[in-house]
Amino acid sequence: MILLFGANGLAGRALLAAADQPIVSVLRQPSTDPFFADRQTAVADVMSLEACEAVMQQYSPKVVISYIGGKKDGVRSDATGNINIIRAMLKYAPAARFIFITSMGCGEQWAFLSEPVKQVLGEALQEKTQAENLLRESSLNWTILRPCGLNTSEGETFRLIENATELPGSYMSRKALANAVLSVLKNEGLKHKILSVCQ
Repeated sequence: MILLFGANGLAGRALLAAADQPIVSVLRQPSTDPFFADRQTAVADVMSLEACEAVMQQYSPKVVISYIGGKKDGVRSDATGNINIIRAMLKYAPAARFIFITSMGCGEQWAFLSEPVKQVLGEALQEKTQAENLLRESSLNWTILRPCGLNTSEGETFRLIENATELPGSYMSRKALANAVLSVLKNEGLKHKILSVCQ
């Protein structure tokens, strides 16, 4: 069983469209969107630890994927939402694999960003880094993916770079990111790896 958090975003939808196996989409609230009509869904607000624990306990996933990030009603979910997912996994799915999609520029890559980029993306990157740090210190089987900027192009190719200190300035499609995530999903040898993803 695969649980996908952040399924309702454009990147999450691209993954669902590309996937060749069943994935349970975890949504903040029940959806009447036709996109999810024939897809299995669960409801959990990631800003609630109890909700994350409940969905984790119910599904006992083998794999958890998180695209969680962004701001709703002025509140950013990049740290709290992902930290709640991590803590729920540690309690109810400690043997599951966690594929965590953050962003290029997180963690040790922060030092290589230009000041203008730090000004624009700093808040989100710092919050994602908080979640990354908790995950890296945990006992979970994790892989962190840090994609470059995303766009709506139709490109499908990607490159995975381990511990990249060079930050590409180009963008990649969400479809290409989906292909990267599916590639990582099929590779069991990426435990505790941090990979930059670019076109």
